[in-house]
Amino acid sequence: MPREDTLAPYLSPEALAQRVDALAKTLGAELRTYGTSVQGRALRAVRIPAQTDGLPRVLCSANIHGPEFIGAMTALALLASADDDSWGIRRRAELWVVPCLNPDGYARTWELGGEGPLALLRTNANGVDLNRNFPRPAPSPSWLPGAGSQHPGDATFRGTGPLSEPETSHLDALCREQGFHASANLHSFMGTVIPASVRDTNAFRTYKALAAALAQGQRRTRYRRLSSRRLDVFTGEQEDHQHHVHRTWAVCVENFPWLASMRQHWRAPSTFWRFNPRRPEPWIDNDVPGLQAYFDAALQLERPASPPVSGALARGD
Repeated sequence: MPREDTLAPYLSPEALAQRVDALAKTLGAELRTYGTSVQGRALRAVRIPAQTDGLPRVLCSANIHGPEFIGAMTALALLASADDDSWGIRRRAELWVVPCLNPDGYARTWELGGEGPLALLRTNANGVDLNRNFPRPAPSPSWLPGAGSQHPGDATFRGTGPLSEPETSHLDALCREQGFHASANLHSFMGTVIPASVRDTNAFRTYKALAAALAQGQRRTRYRRLSSRRLDVFTGEQEDHQHHVHRTWAVCVENFPWLASMRQHWRAPSTFWRFNPRRPEPWIDNDVPGLQAYFDAALQLERPASPPVSGALARGD
């Protein structure tokens, strides 16, 4: 086991669970276990009820990749902000937060003190990159960097098939059950907003506006949008699946920019410290208002139109 201060100020798996429990109690929220991981760890969501029944639901999730702890910390801060009258999310929506989509990867990263190859820390207990395990709306080349690999042991191994992993299949079931209006999926460390890959002009323009709203809400560093209607490919990522199957406005938010990571450590002492700031508070303070602004903007829209998705794709076959 690592020394307790190896990854300080970030939270051990036990401390993360305690923080979630405490926040849920303080906020009068519902704790929902929506499934279990490969190694039997609980997949937990926190539901902040809206003031009125029938309002739309929004989702913020994080840590689909093991070492990206800054995402979980930011998600917890967004959760805590649900009681901020200046945001007033309860008047307009039901907020769901999943602080850790990959608890096995999180625990492995903690146990190893953040040291090890990316393929070991990033994936779930089956060695699968969960953010390449969702069904792809259309075939895309896998030879592009980061687009997903068919080879076990690679950092972007997409698994034996779409939704082959309990972590992704349970999340898919939760999305299907709740019909989220909008979603923000938190990662690190590029400092960008990556919308769902779409081909139609109207949806592309809408995502451009949503990314701009997020950037305008940020207090100091504004993240740029990374997208292309023609060059983008489908890689099996969460936001693409949410948009094209579950009719959810969905973006990936890469907390903690690449340049800030390089300034922090030109040669990072471990994989963990490439992905996470030594001082998370400035980045949390920067990013939470941006997430609030994104959800505010998305709630003013109708949900995405139903795309022509085949029954096989919708089931993840």
